[in-house]
Amino acid sequence: MMTKSPYFDVCSYKVVSERTHARATRVQAMVEVRIGNNCVRRSAMGIGPVHALDLALRECLESSFPELEGVRLSDYQVSVVDAGQGTGAQVRVLIQASDGDRRWDAGCVGGNVVDASFEALCSTLVMGIMHGRSQKRRSA
Repeated sequence: MMTKSPYFDVCSYKVVSERTHARATRVQAMVEVRIGNNCVRRSAMGIGPVHALDLALRECLESSFPELEGVRLSDYQVSVVDAGQGTGAQVRVLIQASDGDRRWDAGCVGGNVVDASFEALCSTLVMGIMHGRSQKRRSA
């Protein structure tokens, strides 16, 4: 299921992780979102798949949502839901984020750790937009 929110819809994403004997691991993510009637596609290199997805998603959103500038991931946890399934187990991803003033959590359960992580990441950023906009209204 791709993320849909009042602010943006995720059209697609792709992650490529490459490791060769001669180099360290390289991870690239490409994310495409729809903001209103505009499609935006960006790619980024990261330390791992979640980092690369975070950077690419932020690249897509930053010009439309300046509220995200101060939002940072402060904790990331993955746990196994049904350990009896081994590597095919469902996982629970929990991401904690902060904008410097507030902290909030977002999570997702799924069979694919990258999908669950991306969904939780999207939810974290949606909440960052919501918090930023409510703060602006209170300040006005």
